[in-house]
Amino acid sequence: MPSKTPQFDKALDEYFNSLRLDKNGGLKKVCRFSSKEFYVRPEDIEFYKKIRVPPPTLEPEERRRLRCASSNSYTLFKNVSAYSKKSVISIYPPTSPFKVYEPRIWYSEKWNPFEYGRPYDPQKPFFDQWNDLQLAVPHPALISDPTNVNSDYTNVSKNLKNCYFTFDQNGGEDLYYHQCCSETKNCIECWAVDHSDTCYESKIGDHLFKCFWCEECKQTTESYFLWDCKNCDYCFMSSNLRNKKYYFRNQYIGKEEYEKRLKEINFGSWVTVEKLKKEFIELKNSAPRKPSNNLNTINSFGDFIRDSRNIYFGLWVYDSENLSYCEGIEDSSDSYDVLGGTGNELCYFLANVWAEDNYGCKFSIHIDYSEDVEYSEYCRNCSNCFGCIGLDNKSYCIFNVQYTPKEYWVKLDEIKTKMLEAGEYGEFFPPRVLPFPYLTTQVAYYYGFDDADAKKYGYDMSPVEEPSEKIEGDIMDSKDFPDDIKDVKDDIVKKIIYDSKNKKYFRFVKQEIQFYKKYGVPLPREHPAIRMKKWRKEFGLLVRYYKRKCAKCGKVVETTYAPDRPEKNIWCESCYLKEIG
Repeated sequence: MPSKTPQFDKALDEYFNSLRLDKNGGLKKVCRFSSKEFYVRPEDIEFYKKIRVPPPTLEPEERRRLRCASSNSYTLFKNVSAYSKKSVISIYPPTSPFKVYEPRIWYSEKWNPFEYGRPYDPQKPFFDQWNDLQLAVPHPALISDPTNVNSDYTNVSKNLKNCYFTFDQNGGEDLYYHQCCSETKNCIECWAVDHSDTCYESKIGDHLFKCFWCEECKQTTESYFLWDCKNCDYCFMSSNLRNKKYYFRNQYIGKEEYEKRLKEINFGSWVTVEKLKKEFIELKNSAPRKPSNNLNTINSFGDFIRDSRNIYFGLWVYDSENLSYCEGIEDSSDSYDVLGGTGNELCYFLANVWAEDNYGCKFSIHIDYSEDVEYSEYCRNCSNCFGCIGLDNKSYCIFNVQYTPKEYWVKLDEIKTKMLEAGEYGEFFPPRVLPFPYLTTQVAYYYGFDDADAKKYGYDMSPVEEPSEKIEGDIMDSKDFPDDIKDVKDDIVKKIIYDSKNKKYFRFVKQEIQFYKKYGVPLPREHPAIRMKKWRKEFGLLVRYYKRKCAKCGKVVETTYAPDRPEKNIWCESCYLKEIG
């Protein structure tokens, strides 16, 4: 089949022919940011040839930083809509140069993204022209899908109903201070918990019901403070259980004794729960662990990889195959350097979070249900578009200008050839044109990357400014809360709460207080953003392996747990499966 971009293909073939590959077909390179040497594997070279892009100039970790720094999922501001002039909640700070529209307007037909189109100028660098288009086209104040109902204070989420302060969520109802979950309901402060109901402060779980302070658990019901338990019911402060009931501190005590002991614990007391949390930390640190958090994987390198095969340098990868350098991705295949989304195939260097079903897309941010889209942002249901922002159900567009198919391929050939010659094609958007200040993005919320390095590489290191609003009303210091939730009055929802520890103000919402009282858990003392930030910081963005000895048999294993971490009881895979399963 004749090439649709013959000049570009010829130039790219000449580029590949000029590479001095080693005897295995790989290539050593030096990262243009960190100056570290990195290796482009032979299979990487073949992938880049297949999708028609030059090899990267950044090492894998700096590529991950760049993707994560292109998305603000969690930092919310008060801004003003350029459409209605009304106050809106926005992921763009009021100092941002970008115009924002409220989501219900942005996702409607009340504005036309073609009004901001402009022709490509071969005399100007592509990324300068891209930045000009970014400044002109309105952006959604929040990435809030039209399917969401009564869920205004949510971002990068879809299919929500009655949710508040919920992020990176795919499907849910009655969720508060929630993140990275799928199809959950009636939960508060949970992270990466799927298909679950009525849970509190639980993390990395699946099919949980009435679970409080449970982590790494599956198919578990009415339990408290569990670590790595599966198919368990009515258990307390235990770890590594399988198919158990009525376990109390890892001992079976039977139904009658269990219920008696549980009644003696006042989970509604702040003092009591704080003591139990300390005990839980000790339990987790002493519990046997596998070398990594991977599960049901074949030929995979990384962490938190589940039910997948042929994954390299992956992080939080589920139900996927043949991926390299990807994070937060599900049900995807044959892709490299993708952040987030489901149903990706033959994609490269995307930053999407909960986007879906993209094929052959490259170098783009938040695109959905699209095919062969490159260097674009906020496009949905599009195909064969290049350098576009905000398009829906469009094809053959460049810089928000509509072309005929014939015109499109001629113009695209010219642009990509010019970009390749200039060293632009094959590069993701540089830090200077990313839409958010670095300290508001995902990369700032998880541990792993050095902010000092980011400044050197050209990221916008502007501080996150707190709103200077005058606080008026009935103020209550959280340190003056009653110890027991039973003593909390309903009118607390009318009060402004002052978190004196972090010097922040917040309010409780009615549904939140109802949950605490119904299920007998104490009022949290810190601002919700601080609470969420703390549990995000428990997880990192880097994949590192270390050599340690199995605490059970003494065998040397490669593990994602660094030797200086508090988790000391690391077992090899065979010991773990034999003893725990």
